[in-house]
Amino acid sequence: MTSSLSKIPAGVQYIFDGEVRLRRFIEREIMAVFEGWSYAEIILPIFDYADLFALGMGKEQAEKTYRFTGRDGKLLALRPDLTSLVARTIATRFRDAARPIRLCYSGEVFRWDEPRGGRQYEFHQIGLEHIGSNRLEADTEALVMVIEALNRLGLEGFTITLSHVDFFKGIAENLALDEANRKSLREMIDRKEVEHLDRFLAPYAEPSVREIFCKLVTLAGKGTIIDEARACVTNEQSVAALDDLERVYKIAEALNIDSRIDIDLGDVGELDYYTGLTFKIYAQGLGTELGRGGRYDNLLANFGSSEPAVGFSLCLDWLAQLLGRKLRDQLDSQTEEVAGIEAGRDIIAAFKEANLFREKGRKILIRNSEDKNKQSE
Repeated sequence: MTSSLSKIPAGVQYIFDGEVRLRRFIEREIMAVFEGWSYAEIILPIFDYADLFALGMGKEQAEKTYRFTGRDGKLLALRPDLTSLVARTIATRFRDAARPIRLCYSGEVFRWDEPRGGRQYEFHQIGLEHIGSNRLEADTEALVMVIEALNRLGLEGFTITLSHVDFFKGIAENLALDEANRKSLREMIDRKEVEHLDRFLAPYAEPSVREIFCKLVTLAGKGTIIDEARACVTNEQSVAALDDLERVYKIAEALNIDSRIDIDLGDVGELDYYTGLTFKIYAQGLGTELGRGGRYDNLLANFGSSEPAVGFSLCLDWLAQLLGRKLRDQLDSQTEEVAGIEAGRDIIAAFKEANLFREKGRKILIRNSEDKNKQSE
């Protein structure tokens, strides 16, 4: 029993002391940026019906949820994602609200994945959703807010990579792949497995087409790669995707934020609900993405309210890892002076004194002689 109590399940974590202070600080700073752009906070349930997440994330991702049966016999799941919950809320409780709707959130999500060293199955996401607008302003707003939030935290060396779901969809349209092969294709593109991709495409495309396809997978960089990509594709869907990317990149140049933005045509989204522009956020010193987002114009239709939307989320766990040393020093320098109060034998007098300090907003610490003896040992 003692042994089992000392262990915790793989993939979860206990957080305390200075780490909590650090994470709360990061959370407050990001949420302050969201509030500054007129996003209202929404608090979402920790669990909901499992079917909801299959509607939102797609069956493949929904398989990674932690499920359990409720007392009414219905299958429930710990939330693996917050966007699906927001989408259902908008479709059912915000039907008559003026558009666009701007909502933001902060909370844990739970998602199982293949066991790997250090991988957590519990994450804290801070994000937002902009619902009801298909205009470029909404996409631009999301990108600008990511940059403001990370700059406010003092994070250096981060990059946002833009991509577009329709770019490779347009190319793959003529391959007539079934759902399983589409999934395999997406995974190879995302991992940039060019050799595997060439072999995979052999039954479907001529060598010259495969060569172009494999080149596009690795095409990444600044705005000039859009012109390179244009020389390789002619289908209407892919060309329209490049047009979208070019418009966003030109806005970024005009706003002087293009130094933070790259284009990576092979950076495809994992989630089924993305429909257009997507982006991932990377930071130096982190071996995975810090956050991601994009447009999901079809998701709300799954809940009975078809309307465009865009959003993103940042991973608080990774931000705390990246900024820990820097922000802990900053927070330590702001440590508030503590008024120590000796309880002694007169408890009433001690608490009267404590109340006086608290009325002035001072931080206090009630101590007794035993506490002092322990500290001096």
